[in-house]
Amino acid sequence: MPPLAARPAPSLPRLAAALLLGLGLLLVAPGTASAHTGLRTTDPAADSTVTSTPQAVTLTFSASVLGGDVTVTGPDGSPVGTGPVAHDGAVLIAPVALTAAGRHTVTWSAVSDDGHALDGTFAFEHAPPVAATPSPTPAPAPTSTAPAPGSAEPSAATRTAERTEAADRAADAADAADGAAEDGGTPGWLLPGVGAVAVAGAVAGGVVIGRRRR
Repeated sequence: MPPLAARPAPSLPRLAAALLLGLGLLLVAPGTASAHTGLRTTDPAADSTVTSTPQAVTLTFSASVLGGDVTVTGPDGSPVGTGPVAHDGAVLIAPVALTAAGRHTVTWSAVSDDGHALDGTFAFEHAPPVAATPSPTPAPAPTSTAPAPGSAEPSAATRTAERTEAADRAADAADAADGAAEDGGTPGWLLPGVGAVAVAGAVAGGVVIGRRRR
């Protein structure tokens, strides 16, 4: 029986190549496993304070996502979203209307291109500037409508008293004329005229006084 031929030993270059290939696989495998999609940035940023009023909350991922959902709640826990979430590659946009100051919470979920489910939560503070309260306009001072001194219209009682006083003076003048006639100091034919003149003068005086006071 002929002797068995000895197998040639593997060459050194082949052994080195095999070792390098195995080492490369070990190095690449962990990197591939850790390359999952994740949330990269948000607007507003997590734990930030915004003084303006954003119209939307934007989430940007490290790679494209298949879609997702975003819910934003105000300080009282009520949702403040105003429409469906928009999806554009690696970006999710949730329209909102912030009506109150305070802490707002964002809860989100998404699905990456490789099928992994993603989710998370973050918050931000909304602190809009306080509008200044306008000062009240002072009311105009009331305009006085009181009549000037001396220009007041005499009352009906005052005019009646003046006429009564004039009539009394006329009666006194007539009595005086009668008394003079009885004493013989004045001609009888002159006394009626004197009395009439006295009465007319007294009445005229009362009228003039009334007109002046008006």
